[in-house]
Amino acid sequence: MIIDDKSTLKTLKKYLFLYRDIFYKRSFELFVLTILAIITMQKVQSIKYIYEKFISKYWSKSLNSFYYFLNNKNYCIDDIMRVTARIGVSLIPLITKENTSIYLSIDDTLQPKFGDKFEHRYKLFDHAKHNGNSFMNGHCIVSMTMSIPMQIDNGFKYITIPIGYKVYDKSCTKLELAKNLISIVMPELKGLQVVVLCDSWYTKKPFLQIIKDYDNLEIIGALRSDTVLYDLKPAPTGKRGRPRIKGDRLNYREFDYTKESEFYIATVECITNLSAKPVIITVTTKDINTFSSVRLYLSTIKVENVKTKYNKNTKDEDSNIYGVYKMRWNIEVMFYQQKLFWSLGTYMVRSKISIEKYINLIGVAYSAMILLPFISATFKAYRFCSPQEAKHIIGEAIREELFFSKLLKIHQIKKNLSRIPYLRQYANVEDLAS
Repeated sequence: MIIDDKSTLKTLKKYLFLYRDIFYKRSFELFVLTILAIITMQKVQSIKYIYEKFISKYWSKSLNSFYYFLNNKNYCIDDIMRVTARIGVSLIPLITKENTSIYLSIDDTLQPKFGDKFEHRYKLFDHAKHNGNSFMNGHCIVSMTMSIPMQIDNGFKYITIPIGYKVYDKSCTKLELAKNLISIVMPELKGLQVVVLCDSWYTKKPFLQIIKDYDNLEIIGALRSDTVLYDLKPAPTGKRGRPRIKGDRLNYREFDYTKESEFYIATVECITNLSAKPVIITVTTKDINTFSSVRLYLSTIKVENVKTKYNKNTKDEDSNIYGVYKMRWNIEVMFYQQKLFWSLGTYMVRSKISIEKYINLIGVAYSAMILLPFISATFKAYRFCSPQEAKHIIGEAIREELFFSKLLKIHQIKKNLSRIPYLRQYANVEDLAS
């Protein structure tokens, strides 16, 4: 390809070269081409589709090589997750890195699949369906995002990138899959305060036990409203027998509430059956008389110990656990964007290993559109913009460069042929030139 060194294509390839050590040479070439196709194509219907509409026009690769690439066991998606996390952490300014928190959001999404040849396709309960049937056939995908602070003017702003995806296959629970995702990237987050955000499905005892493995890990999550709460351990009475390890049972209706915006909020330190250590419980409700729309949130860390801002002179807007927990909504936004604009659910590969690698490659492309503007000054204008906007601009630039590169190559071949007398008759034959 005849492409200038400052081209968009070479800039993107330089970014993807950070993943080079994971792959063999041929696999890395297929990795780069797949990411380029995902970014350049407006819609990714299948591997065959992006091959026929984009890859085959500019590169001499076979279609089967991409299917083999997705099913190749010589590289692991865990390594891809680590590199993505490492890139994100490396972009955090030093002053911000020392005084702010890194947020890992855990959630799962359901993807309907109508064919019965897909591995680990189950009948799953979907609470979001409103068509009279709460069950669907498809895959359950457990995912994790990372929110990192980036410098902006005199402060900072969080950006959220996808880290990894795992397909639920009944060999282990979703709680175990979530713990596995966290364990994969925690070595890359040493020395940083890491806060895991999750909904009420994951705030269970097996999942909460992961904080014992890492000194810098805390969990903030939604909690079932029927969770039993106990007062703190009472003082010894001096009587014979084993002392109590829990206080009296608490009723959240009797907490002291303060009005903040449209909610009444109460925060207490108490004990639950989910954790051996005391936790912080925040209760929100819209009406303290009827207690309508009650929400409970659990935190293993006090809100004043969460490093949400490095500038201590600024007003801290996250004054309660609920305020910190709201950052988890970014993973829901990511699911919406990836399914609508990035064709996350249109995979046509059948095996679990191919499905996981395909959706993780989409995650790499998605994160690249968020991180690349912070790495390359060429795309500085797209910092904190929607990844779809960056995808559109960068994709258009790549298509233009490939088109003109191919045009120049054809022109050069025709020019060379015209100088050879006995081949001059073929100078206008496009097949020979291409």
